[in-house]
Amino acid sequence: MLGGVRWPILVLLACAVAAPAQAQSPELEDLADVYQLALDADPLLRGQQFELEALRERRREDLAQLLPSVSLAGDVSRTRRDQIQSGLTGEESITRDFTRSSYRLSLRQPLYDRPARYRLRRADSEVDRGLAELEAARQELVFRVADAYVRVLGAQSALELSRQELEAIEASRERVEALYAERMAALTDLEEVRARRDRAFAGVVRSEGELAVALERLSEITDRPHERLAPVRPEARLPMLEPEDHSAWVDRAMEESPEIRAARQSVASSELQIRAARAERQPNVDLVASYSYLDDLDGTAFGRKLEDLAVGVELQVPLYAGGGISANVRGARSVRDRDRESLEQVRRGVRGEVLTAYRALQSGRSEIAAFEQAVRSSERGVEAVETGFEAGLRSLVDVLDAQRDLVSARREWVQARHEYLLNLLSLRRAAGVLDEHDIVAVNDLMSP
Repeated sequence: MLGGVRWPILVLLACAVAAPAQAQSPELEDLADVYQLALDADPLLRGQQFELEALRERRREDLAQLLPSVSLAGDVSRTRRDQIQSGLTGEESITRDFTRSSYRLSLRQPLYDRPARYRLRRADSEVDRGLAELEAARQELVFRVADAYVRVLGAQSALELSRQELEAIEASRERVEALYAERMAALTDLEEVRARRDRAFAGVVRSEGELAVALERLSEITDRPHERLAPVRPEARLPMLEPEDHSAWVDRAMEESPEIRAARQSVASSELQIRAARAERQPNVDLVASYSYLDDLDGTAFGRKLEDLAVGVELQVPLYAGGGISANVRGARSVRDRDRESLEQVRRGVRGEVLTAYRALQSGRSEIAAFEQAVRSSERGVEAVETGFEAGLRSLVDVLDAQRDLVSARREWVQARHEYLLNLLSLRRAAGVLDEHDIVAVNDLMSP
């Protein structure tokens, strides 16, 4: 059973997982609150969103190569023209100042451009890849937030348990000092309990540092400090693994993993790049139309004023490009082969992640049950050893060891529950099905 624990243990573990509340402490944050902050602040997710927008704009650029293009050109200039004319009376020099103006309006519409069409299809594939990568980044954010959050909970519970251990040792020290003052305890017992107290105090200091580091890692994602996080309720029943067949999870990952989808789109994009490179050998046909106007009147018979309107079809046939087209095709093939190998590597990696998380979940169930039993056994052991110590049948070292074993069992039980949740989220992320609903499901396990 993943959730059943005796109520006396629940009370102790509730204190171990939750940080003690202060009179003016900040409002308690749960996983859903932290995730919403991360959605707005995480730079990795925002960077991927900008990358997708850039890919969409590049697609628009490729689409523009198949749409009409219109251009207007013109110039106006002030001209001084010196002329020498020959007549009956001899040569005559004439200088004229006039304004010369011209403009040209041109229209070009591609009729047949196979490379441009393949480039547009490749841009569509690149946008699909960007969408898959954005989905992967979003799922990665869900897991990173949950992982950082649970790590903080683990550090909180470790600190509280260290403090409980220190308090228990302090109580034992006071009792031994009183017995030693009455010559009913040996000096070795007193030195032993003092040494245990010093080590426990060092453990508290270390746990405080680990908690500060865990909080800082969470703040890196949300860009704001955190102090009090809602813990997992000790009595909460952890979600079960459905389906329980590992092959079903592997098959699901092969179909839905955003990393695999992105790698597939990269291969498709490379295939279209090869087609576009080959199509450079084919002719291009464009519809062209233009209107031009020229005003070159200088006041003589040699001046001109022209208007031209032309409509036609332009054909361009590539004959030889110095071997550049063939080199481009070979390069595109190499890129395609590289992307195929990357796809295979991604598939193997996703499969390995699925199986690793699945096996960790399978063993996690048994660990939780075992640590749960260990807590109960350790509690009974502490009671028995203390009773024996009071009767003079057990030593102080036995009492301290029993208390240490109880704290260790509680710490391992809480840690096993946290690791179970992370492995479950890791499995869903590897399968490509991790989303905000999982945040809600885990958040429901938190203390209100």
